[in-house]
Amino acid sequence: MGRIPNDRLRIAQSPPEMHSTQPAPSRRSTSPSSTHSQNFSNTYIQRSRPYLTDQQIEERSRRDSQTEAKETSTRLNACAWIMQLGHALQFPIRTMATAMILYHRSRLFSRNPYSEQQYVDVAVAALFVACKIEDTLKKSREILATSYNMRHPQHEPINSDSSILDETVKRIIGIERVILESSSFDFRYRHAQPFLIKFAKKFGCSKALTQLAWDISVDVYKTLSPLKATPHVLALASLDLAMRLEDQRVEIEYEKFEASREVVLSVIDDLLELYTSHKIQTIVGLNYDSNVYLTQRIQLNKERTPYTNGHSSQNGTSSNSSSHQNNHSNNNHYIHPSRDFLNTSPAESIPPTVVPTERGTYGTIRFMIDPARERTEKEQMNDSGRSKEFASPNGVVVSPWSGRS
Repeated sequence: MGRIPNDRLRIAQSPPEMHSTQPAPSRRSTSPSSTHSQNFSNTYIQRSRPYLTDQQIEERSRRDSQTEAKETSTRLNACAWIMQLGHALQFPIRTMATAMILYHRSRLFSRNPYSEQQYVDVAVAALFVACKIEDTLKKSREILATSYNMRHPQHEPINSDSSILDETVKRIIGIERVILESSSFDFRYRHAQPFLIKFAKKFGCSKALTQLAWDISVDVYKTLSPLKATPHVLALASLDLAMRLEDQRVEIEYEKFEASREVVLSVIDDLLELYTSHKIQTIVGLNYDSNVYLTQRIQLNKERTPYTNGHSSQNGTSSNSSSHQNNHSNNNHYIHPSRDFLNTSPAESIPPTVVPTERGTYGTIRFMIDPARERTEKEQMNDSGRSKEFASPNGVVVSPWSGRS
């Protein structure tokens, strides 16, 4: 008797339904694009917006001068620690720049007392997340061990296997979750330095001037400008300020590079404010006298006058007070989910003042990047009649879908 071929043997041994001639039952598509939003109860969507306007940042920042000064000092200390730790671990500048952007966003959208008091842990967590984004291979315990040794030079150095880091690792994991939500899980980061090198070659800048502009482009990440301007605008602003400080002016056609002179001047203003008030915590600040920065700020204010006298301000927002009030409700989409992942216990009772449908507290948050998909699912939810309104922390009643598309 001849041997049965392997393919026939597999068919003979398989269950009848696997090789039946009857057509297979139709399956319902389960792809994310075909999923109807009405299948989810209490669902809210947070779409990534990599860049914010000045108005949106001001609404999320502290308003009284004393708290604002403390906030700025904490931010600069965290950025300085990221730079020190990054240099100790020999990280590339792109990793440290991404970490500073992540820190800025987490502090802007997550108001947690722990992150305000222990900014070092948040900075380390931001650097760890940046390592993942920029493909800089380094384990969290290695970063924490280096941070511990730098903070406690008088103690015996520890390695990544030390039990001292066990509790800190748990905290870092919790902070990492908040950082990822603050960025809406959007990992599309570009930086100013590659653009700066290309601009310097195009304008024929000297090596010394290019190095100065490079240092300025690193300092710019200690401000909130990376949240407001694109990388090539940051590069143009760094090169422009370097030329101003060295009194080597070159006419730059900003429109040719798809940049707005108004936004470039706004970034330069942020840099000059940094060098005027916090020059010790910068790379370039101590290279020039304070009067040089003050003189440049006076000249810059004259150049910015056409953009601030009732005209369109940075990022296309109007500087008039009436426009500020009209646009106030359009920016509440940027409110970070109110749930506190750093200080939440499953045993906590639900506060009686919390609305059950409050976004991010007792519901589901879906993070998106594609605006078209956001609009599609918004229409599905509106058609299903489940579009809810909730009270945001600033007291304005808005829809979960409020915000610009």
